[in-house]
Amino acid sequence: MNRHRDSLTELDFGLIESYSGDVLKLMLDHFADQTDNEIQNNLISELMARYADVSKQLEVKNVQLKKYSDHLEELVHEQVKEISDSQIATIHALVKAAEARDDDTGAHIERTSQFCKLVAEKLYEAGKYPDIVDAAYADNISKASPLHDIGKIGIKDAVLLKPGRLTDDEFDLMKKHVDIGFDTLSSTQATYSGNVFLQIGLEIAKYHHEKWDGSGYMCGLAGEEIPLSARIMALADVYDALRSRRVYKEPFSHDKARDIIVDGRGSHFDPGLVDLFVEHQMLFSEIFDRLSGESGESGEKPNG
Repeated sequence: MNRHRDSLTELDFGLIESYSGDVLKLMLDHFADQTDNEIQNNLISELMARYADVSKQLEVKNVQLKKYSDHLEELVHEQVKEISDSQIATIHALVKAAEARDDDTGAHIERTSQFCKLVAEKLYEAGKYPDIVDAAYADNISKASPLHDIGKIGIKDAVLLKPGRLTDDEFDLMKKHVDIGFDTLSSTQATYSGNVFLQIGLEIAKYHHEKWDGSGYMCGLAGEEIPLSARIMALADVYDALRSRRVYKEPFSHDKARDIIVDGRGSHFDPGLVDLFVEHQMLFSEIFDRLSGESGESGEKPNG
């Protein structure tokens, strides 16, 4: 203690020496605790201040990053849409080139695409086939539907362009367009496996001439063995064919076409899809009339 006399007054030193060792220890411990608490509090305050500052900086950065991310996402979405639209336009051009050899005039591709999309949307709204039909299904089937007759490009003109009824042999040749289309798309799917759009295109090309009762071609599938996309395509394709002018027939009115489809309920067509068609028949008629233009198809209004 003697070495500290210079820094303490005689009174202070006397007071300190008057305390017992235990009391002095308690006083020093208390002083140390207060000092530690003060240091700890100051440290915590400093850390909290720094955290608040860093947090504020992070919030600013997050806002900036979100704006950048949103902009980047928008750019990517626009680029993907541009590529997708370009691909779909190319597909439509190829299909139209194939159909240009046929006698199917007018906007057959556009109309059947819209019919398929309408059916898929109504199925989704009704909660039907939830394991198949989701929000993207209507868009995919709409884009894939033009592929249904892509195989006709492999059918020779003598059969494809014949104005009258086909012989049995000629019809057997015509039926092969479903296999030709399927084989063509299959070679593409090998490169893009898992692509939903191509899968629906394959189903439609291969099975859109199958019938609910199993009497269709080429596989003789029946009922729900037939993929849903092909069942939808079958109804859309037949409705459009009935309403359209051909060299071998005049266009039917909506009412006549509707009655023929209803007659095919449970034989040619999926009963549930026929019921949905009847429920929304006015929309079918409106799509046909809107997209027919001056192509010569019937524009008669339905009675119900």
